[in-house]
Amino acid sequence: MKIFNTLVFFLVFTGYLSAQVVINEVMYSPASPNKEWFEIYNTGNTTINLQNWKWRDAAAGNPIRTITSQSITLDANTYAIICDDSTNLKQAFPGITGLIIQSIGWNALNNTGNENIVLYNSAGQTIDSLTYTNSWGGGSNISLERVDALAPTNSQSNWGSSLSPSGATPNMKNSISLKDYELILKSFNIIPTSPKIGEVITFELKITNSGKFAAANFNINIYYDLNFNNEPVPSELIRSETISNLNSKDSLIYRTTYIVPQADSLQFIVRVIFSPDQDTSNNTQTKRIYTGNKIVINEIMYDPLTGNAEWVELYNPTEKNVMIQGWKFVESSNNINISDSIFQVLFPGAYIIISNDTTIYNRFPYLRTYDPSNKIIIKNLSLSNDGETVKIVDISNNTIEEVSYSPKWHNPNIATEKGFSLERINPNLGSNDKNNWSSCADFLGGTPMKRNSIYTSIPFSSGKITISPNPFSPDGDGYEDLTVIKYSLPYNISQVRMKVFDAKGRLVRTLFNNQYSGSEGEVIFNGLNDNGEKLRLGIYIIFLESIDDKGGTVETIKSTVVVATKL
Repeated sequence: MKIFNTLVFFLVFTGYLSAQVVINEVMYSPASPNKEWFEIYNTGNTTINLQNWKWRDAAAGNPIRTITSQSITLDANTYAIICDDSTNLKQAFPGITGLIIQSIGWNALNNTGNENIVLYNSAGQTIDSLTYTNSWGGGSNISLERVDALAPTNSQSNWGSSLSPSGATPNMKNSISLKDYELILKSFNIIPTSPKIGEVITFELKITNSGKFAAANFNINIYYDLNFNNEPVPSELIRSETISNLNSKDSLIYRTTYIVPQADSLQFIVRVIFSPDQDTSNNTQTKRIYTGNKIVINEIMYDPLTGNAEWVELYNPTEKNVMIQGWKFVESSNNINISDSIFQVLFPGAYIIISNDTTIYNRFPYLRTYDPSNKIIIKNLSLSNDGETVKIVDISNNTIEEVSYSPKWHNPNIATEKGFSLERINPNLGSNDKNNWSSCADFLGGTPMKRNSIYTSIPFSSGKITISPNPFSPDGDGYEDLTVIKYSLPYNISQVRMKVFDAKGRLVRTLFNNQYSGSEGEVIFNGLNDNGEKLRLGIYIIFLESIDDKGGTVETIKSTVVVATKL
């Protein structure tokens, strides 16, 4: 399979060969007056005679029970119910068909699970053995069903609660059993979660084939949902990739890139299209992102002085009002609403302080009277002194901002970290860039609702790109077949990467990646993509990203080049 603008990783799992007859379903906690039962299934191609087959449960005092002393055959790919009371079973499931065998005696199964069922053939050999707990599923008149008859019996992932309206599927295909064809879009992530306009973002998907058979020639489609109606249409399609094959039980990780257009918020839809798929309800996911770090986590006091409160500062660094209705601050197991029926807009330059208790007013008395465009929320916090991930999510649980802070981000020259907050150097720089965080320099140890004590502005970019000739015509006639891209940077030494995108934001060529450079450099572009194929006529975007070798400052520059033809 050729991969052009994408990275695809396959995760391969090994198969498993099981016994021919397996324990397939267990009703261990029926509702009174119903009785217990379990189901066996013949996975093989031959008939099995069940005469003098036996079973037992885990209790040492319970005897081994004979399933039947008669000559009863279990045909290939068929089921049999072993039950306490066959008449009772037929009353509980009217219309049930197939083989029903009332065991000669019965060992009561634990209603709370934590049980073991062992199946023996007439020679006393163990044919199958199931050890399960109620955490695996079932209970309260719902059976415990097996997902795949050929997968390991004692794997918790191979069992679950019946999804049948009747609570069980005796002598029928299990409601949670493997389908012949079933692709699942397990996850859809966009990195970074809050990019800047013009920045390159990465779509990352995980797709799993949970069906019995390989999935051949399915499509991964990505749509830019311009009208936010959650309905993908052909005109919104920005990516379509055909995957030639994904084996049963395998997964793949698919990545591709896109340049963020001019918009405050963007919504993308991913859909996996596979015509034989027997369940398409899990093939689509939607993700919304916001540009320009709409709200940032700006200061974190996770280790206050004794008798003082933990707190976090949220800040709107943009020049626009941000609607925060239904938004939450998330840390550990806490989900804290940052809006209410009155406070639903965070104005430009405004703050929200979330404090563990009211002792924050003792340390910072000026907070007792503050601008009503700001807000203080008193809620339980449990920030870890060892570091953790905190984030802001919107009403749809999309991540707006995420910071995984660490005590290592503190200034190593301070005598103690206790009582000093972690401050962000600039709210418009990276959320998880350790170089963008350090210890508060204010004598109070924090600056809630004030400009951070270590705030530093971003210098105006002096980098530029020049392209000549532009347009150019790579048609092989020896005239203007190549163009030279020159760049200059505001740093003496940096790491640079330069990529070419088409008008739809698709990566077509990587000119260099993570290359050391001085303040100036140049590269020759021949108008071919990464596979050596000629690019179509049109406008292309040159995207240069550089990182200062000393300070870690990121510089991004964009320009356009036209691939043309002679008149």
